[in-house]
Amino acid sequence: MDALFVQQQVGHEHASTTAIYTCVSSDFRVKTLRRALDGTIKSALAGAEED
Repeated sequence: MDALFVQQQVGHEHASTTAIYTCVSSDFRVKTLRRALDGTIKSALAGAEED
């Protein structure tokens, strides 16, 4: 189950609120956030190098 999808569907502002209902562990949330941030940073740096 994609916790972000659930969070968006129920309209929760914070992932911690959704986690109460989806039983998403803190470790999973941290790893998922880290992957998303790493990808965003990588994309931003690649775009900056092209300029």
